Amino acid sequence: MVLLHTIIDNNYKFFNDSQLQFIYEKKSVNFNTTNKNKKHVIWIGNLYKNLNQSSTKILNEYVDYKFISRNFWNKFFNQYFQETIFISIANPLSENYISKLKNNGLSVYKGNDYKNFLIDFSKDLINGKIPVLLKSSDYNYQKIDKFLIVKNNHTYIKYIWRKGLNWHIYYLYSKYLSIQHNILNKNSWINIKNLELNSLPIFAVTNRHNKLIMAESPDRLLLKKNFFQILDLQFLNNIFLSNNNLSKKIYTGLLFINPEDALEYKQYITYKYKQAQNNIDFKFFIGKLNLYSRLLSAPISLKEFRLIPDLQEIGDLIYKYQYNNNISFDKNQKYGKHIFQGQPIYRIKSILAKNINTNKKENLDYYYNVYKNNKTIKYQAVFLNYKTALIAWNRFKEEHPYYKLPKKPLLYVSNLENFLAIYKNDHINSSFIFVPSPKTYNFIKEYKENVQIKNFHYFINNRTLYLQSFIKRLIWSLTSRQPLDW
Repeated sequence: MVLLHTIIDNNYKFFNDSQLQFIYEKKSVNFNTTNKNKKHVIWIGNLYKNLNQSSTKILNEYVDYKFISRNFWNKFFNQYFQETIFISIANPLSENYISKLKNNGLSVYKGNDYKNFLIDFSKDLINGKIPVLLKSSDYNYQKIDKFLIVKNNHTYIKYIWRKGLNWHIYYLYSKYLSIQHNILNKNSWINIKNLELNSLPIFAVTNRHNKLIMAESPDRLLLKKNFFQILDLQFLNNIFLSNNNLSKKIYTGLLFINPEDALEYKQYITYKYKQAQNNIDFKFFIGKLNLYSRLLSAPISLKEFRLIPDLQEIGDLIYKYQYNNNISFDKNQKYGKHIFQGQPIYRIKSILAKNINTNKKENLDYYYNVYKNNKTIKYQAVFLNYKTALIAWNRFKEEHPYYKLPKKPLLYVSNLENFLAIYKNDHINSSFIFVPSPKTYNFIKEYKENVQIKNFHYFINNRTLYLQSFIKRLIWSLTSRQPLDW
């Protein structure tokens, strides 16, 4: 059972250089204060079962006469400006504490007011107007610390419920902080100087205006939003704009590594929405990985973009390749018997090989050679397909016949998302290139050829219709007494 209660400044207990200590089964809970004439909020924790019997006695002795009622301005402030709310685990002492408040007529909400409070609080919590951060990150560590409070080994979740004009004031201030953060954060974009992002294609579904298809969050669809709620949605998701990973998203865009997965998604949404709109038209879009990196770095608080991995490759890696002796996983990679996090990537590790000519062992690195501007550029290859890495290794063996090389390369496995994050944060100087599978390359080639053929047929059909119309008008002008003026 979760206990929801409000803590306000008028419900407190005075402790002046005193120490209150309860000892049960050699366990102790201390309430310490050091400053005189200060008001302190009682923190109700999850105490031991032995406290159940004496909790009423404790409250009668120390709490009975040390509360004061809220004045008019306290009530006005809490109702129209701001309210601070805590959630904690229910326990005997806290239940008796709340009972005492009710008996003394000091409850913040009485009768139906408490029910209305829960309804309004739940609505604003679902709408995102009450920010709560429970996800860890380096930048937002201090922010999260404001919401999670630990007292005597017990955790309390703190909610700041801003209301009315206070909400919009807070929005403007947060907007200022987010702009300041974006200006100071010079590493928000991935440095593509040494990273060949354009070598990796990604696939998506767009509408007839070449706009990416976005899916709306289910909880947003269920909410009946009025005009003012719709306006508030433009504000609430910009509160944590400085870190988009922690703000709640309304729209989700899907980008695919495997073109067949993108086509399947296009067919699904076409079938689903064709019944509602007959003139709907979805298009298959081919882009580059730098588009994905730009979307992630853009300060778009309402939207998020998910990179859907190659599902076929993940299945093969989980059930076939991960048990091979030439496979090793990154220490931070999450994987298991039936799971793998992210889009798998493979990198060929350095190997100690024997040179037949010199009869000495040498450290041999694999590089992917690309010819540009009449010169050869060496890249460290990042493969998105296991079989593609094997093909590249066999070609490498043919180019280096004077080395004794193993049949299969030593492959280092991680995921694409983590690789991009590490590359961005660590400022790696090495040059990398992404190598898609031959299947993806052939798919793009065939798709472009089909598009060109369709465009050619469309051009011919239009010209044919124009010629037919022209000939008909010409014949009509020759046979008619009053030729058309054209």
